[in-house]
Amino acid sequence: MIENPQPSWLPFLLLALPGIGFAAYAVNKFLFPNDDRPLCTVGAIGLVLALLPTHLLALATGSLNLGLAGAWIGIGAGGYAWLGHHWQKFPPRIRGGSELGYRLGVAALATLPIVLPTILLNFHDETYFGGHQAIIAHLQNGSYPPRYLYEPSPPLRYHYGFDLAAAIVTGLLRIRIDQAIDILTLALWPTMFLLLWRVGEHVGGRRAGLLVALAVSFSTGLCPTCTVNGLKTNPPFVSYFFQHPWSLGIVIFCLLVLQRAALDRTDNQVSKVGALVCSLLLLSLAQGVLFVVTVIAFGLADFWKFVRSGSRTAVTVLFGLAAAVLGTKLIGGFFDSASYPSAGGVLGTGFYLRKYPSNNAVLEQIEWNLLSFGLPLVLGVLGLCRAHRERVLLAGLAGTSLIAVNGLRYGYSWDITKFAAVTSIALAIGTGIFLAGLLDWALTSVRRLIFGALAIAVAGLGVVYPFYFLLAISPKHRPAFSMQMIRPYISKQYPVDVDSARAVNFLRTHMQPAEVLYVGVKNSEPYAIWGGLPTQSSVYPADTADDDVYGLGKGKFAARMDLSRISGDWFDRLSAEHVSWLVTEPDDVAVITALHNEEGGHRAALVAEYGTVSVFYIAPVKGDNLSQIDLKLVPR
Repeated sequence: MIENPQPSWLPFLLLALPGIGFAAYAVNKFLFPNDDRPLCTVGAIGLVLALLPTHLLALATGSLNLGLAGAWIGIGAGGYAWLGHHWQKFPPRIRGGSELGYRLGVAALATLPIVLPTILLNFHDETYFGGHQAIIAHLQNGSYPPRYLYEPSPPLRYHYGFDLAAAIVTGLLRIRIDQAIDILTLALWPTMFLLLWRVGEHVGGRRAGLLVALAVSFSTGLCPTCTVNGLKTNPPFVSYFFQHPWSLGIVIFCLLVLQRAALDRTDNQVSKVGALVCSLLLLSLAQGVLFVVTVIAFGLADFWKFVRSGSRTAVTVLFGLAAAVLGTKLIGGFFDSASYPSAGGVLGTGFYLRKYPSNNAVLEQIEWNLLSFGLPLVLGVLGLCRAHRERVLLAGLAGTSLIAVNGLRYGYSWDITKFAAVTSIALAIGTGIFLAGLLDWALTSVRRLIFGALAIAVAGLGVVYPFYFLLAISPKHRPAFSMQMIRPYISKQYPVDVDSARAVNFLRTHMQPAEVLYVGVKNSEPYAIWGGLPTQSSVYPADTADDDVYGLGKGKFAARMDLSRISGDWFDRLSAEHVSWLVTEPDDVAVITALHNEEGGHRAALVAEYGTVSVFYIAPVKGDNLSQIDLKLVPR
């Protein structure tokens, strides 16, 4: 079986987990006033405490294992120390226990639609080259920060906060990667739902809370599976939730809204803005688009607040936002400052101004918006106008993201629609507020029917949308790189033969982070996905199919794809692409032939052999003395 290379002592860190929970409770008590302190924020604060210090220490040490141990032991010890000082007041008396039980019950019911799809399928880009399972497996290998598996020389420029959390779960519980993803998904959904409930109460009043949570979770456009002029319509948020950066990102976003709202009602504002900055930093690591739009919306709201009232709190928040933006360049993730070539477009970001060459193009874009957002495009705007609080913030979220999705395009993928996801969140919040207002109007049977029809039109399709995914389930044998569930589910083993698994285990302990492996594409799933190893095929192609999604260059993409052509200069071309390792199986006839010719004898050394699977090390320069390479060879 493919072994988990994370240290066997990591499960002992579970002893620190209650301490992190106590620390989160203490921070929650510090951040929110006593007369209006939510409990649903404790879990989100716990995520910040568990993930952000781990990330920072891992960056400092270059090791995820050391970063995790140092951060969790430190935070856990602090939580236990706080409990020792306050043990007489713990556990606290919870006011409104029946209300809490009701909310937990509703959140559990709201989670039911996603349970089967979560377990039975591996969604979206989980199982493809460079997808979430590959990133998590790469993190299991220990070095930090993770590398871009297509070109592993620079750090990965991606919002990998969820992947970091999943890698931690695999180390603590010793489970498979897909199982860790499922556990996090099923835990984050009710956490998100309860936080949205609280956010809805904050912006629209007590009656709006549940309706906002339901609207954000399940609202859809008129046609979530259509295409207009080559651009897919915006899927419902429940689909985005399975693109895992959103599942962590929306939780931290809700925490941020509530943290900011509490600043005017508490003392020690500088310290609490510092906590806000920490949450923003984790959001940048969790969901980059949501971070960008949130910073802009917060900035607009606090600038307007300062203009209207001269609020010192607003000024402090603005400085905090600037610190968070600067911090993202230092902590890596999506905004890593590592040297990537210019992707073209605006400031080399790969974004281009969208052009509308004709009236038909304008009409098509309007059609795309109507199909993508549907009824919330109208009800949401009306609801945002009726919001009790945060009108500027919500308008900033909706307006900024709507301008971006209609005014820009990304040159390498359809990911510009991620801005539309933010628009749908803001409009869904407004829709929940609008529906809450209708409750006072719906006093007769006819009006209640109208209210019910509107509610079903907004969220009915979203409730059944997860079950639509189940149509993709196949009872047949699972093909490679498939979204089908790994069978059997209750097992630690991946569907891979023993020889390939042993080769994967060898390479995970011998390959350096910046080295690339060559392996036949049809045999590469155990290596590239469950082993987290950079391979010659570890690329998510751009929509144009002639570059990668980061725009590292058409020449590089062509050279990488050309490695499948075996010729006299093949070893030179492998070295040019930093390929240092090679795996062969019996059906790799052309590769085996190249290895046994004169050039192969000088450039490649057999370093491990497991049944029919052979592992070779390739000399980076012709003429290198392979006999002097110290690889700590394993017995054959």
